[in-house]
Amino acid sequence: MESRIEFAGLMPHAPVLVPSVGGNSLYQVRSTAKAMTACAQRALEGHPETVVVISPHSPRRSGAFGLWHTPRLRGSFERFGAPEETVDLPLDRAFAERLELEAGLRGLSTWRITRGALDHGALVPLYYLAAHGWVGPTVVLGLDFPEEGGLDEIGRALSAAALGLNRQTAIIASGDMSHRLTPAAPEGYDPEAHRFDETFVGLLRKGAFGELRQIDPALQERAAEDVMDSTRVALAASDYRTGLHNEVLSYEGPFGVGYCVAVFLETGSPKTPHAGTADTGDKVVSRLEDLPEVARRAVEAKLRGGPAAPPFLARGELETRGAVFVTLETDAGLLRGCVGVTAPLERNLVWETWRIAVSAALFDSRFSPVTAEELPDLRFAVTVLGKIEPVACAGELDPSVYGVVVSAHDGRRGLLLPGLPGVDSMESQLAIARQKGGIGASEPVRLERFTAVSFSERAEAPPGGSPHAG
Repeated sequence: MESRIEFAGLMPHAPVLVPSVGGNSLYQVRSTAKAMTACAQRALEGHPETVVVISPHSPRRSGAFGLWHTPRLRGSFERFGAPEETVDLPLDRAFAERLELEAGLRGLSTWRITRGALDHGALVPLYYLAAHGWVGPTVVLGLDFPEEGGLDEIGRALSAAALGLNRQTAIIASGDMSHRLTPAAPEGYDPEAHRFDETFVGLLRKGAFGELRQIDPALQERAAEDVMDSTRVALAASDYRTGLHNEVLSYEGPFGVGYCVAVFLETGSPKTPHAGTADTGDKVVSRLEDLPEVARRAVEAKLRGGPAAPPFLARGELETRGAVFVTLETDAGLLRGCVGVTAPLERNLVWETWRIAVSAALFDSRFSPVTAEELPDLRFAVTVLGKIEPVACAGELDPSVYGVVVSAHDGRRGLLLPGLPGVDSMESQLAIARQKGGIGASEPVRLERFTAVSFSERAEAPPGGSPHAG
């Protein structure tokens, strides 16, 4: 079956896996946390254009699958004692709408979740993905009620949506295994519950994905699991393909709940993240001033069928890792796209710029995707961020020197780069950052600042600052 599903995996969703929530208890799930990191890195190393998370804890309605349709996919871990840990990602509206269409063609009903904050079933996997640089278009899919069926069909609809949009897609099934492994487990103790986990993990290790459907429903009930349905959707989306680097990365159950991290499908070769392997390329680049050319070549390659990897060999200061923003402007100075990350994902600044440039051109939700015909009339700028640090009060800000990040308790966040024309006071900088994050003028926020250097194709771009809104 032809497909654009190029990664599928399983992540648990226990909030204790988030360091600020888990605290000292994180040591007891260190194997799972390490595997979550590896799974997130492997999912993103394939450069997905859309990430889909299937959450068993999203709101449910009988007979229908839920799709989040809030303008931004946001949430925080406030109810778990860590309000500072947030997720804020753009909705891939086109993918969600295409999935609704494909589901309808298969006789399935869907409904739109249009308000509220993301549930922890979505938040925990997305936290790990965002921590490793994911800022791109995202879809969160909820489930129908247990035993209502349609799991394989909605999975096939996912695959059809990715193929119809020609969208390289990574899918994460969110789920915890038995909740009854020990007398202290949250759902009580069942002496047979461990058999579900052993069977489930054993089938994953063998790659016998189709046999998961044969696990005794009564055993599933005794285990009080919430992993089976989301896993089946992810496996159906990848057509239950096996032999393509499927792997169980970890399994443990220290709190009476089973946590399994697994890769079901990885169409490329497994990689060791940032292992220091050499770039393959035909041009050596060694200065930050070279990054706008890298950004332009990345977008040209994406639109015109060029190389998927940067045809550059990084040397000197470009061999380091760093967070970047890529900005596109028209010749008239109008913003055409701006996307960035606050923590690096890629092996060096060349690879980071290559990846972010495509997102800025094609997936900034404020604008339609850039076309090949527009490229000659656009100018690229790349801003490399310094360390982001908290500040105690607004008096520590200076818009000519520092960029700012403002964060609300519920995950809303606005970022503004430094050195913007017309932003000459701390008050105006904060007002614009609040507006970008959808945060009211009187709402309490957490403030952070950072330095940045920007390099543009425009010769008149001021060194050390940025003329771009970001």
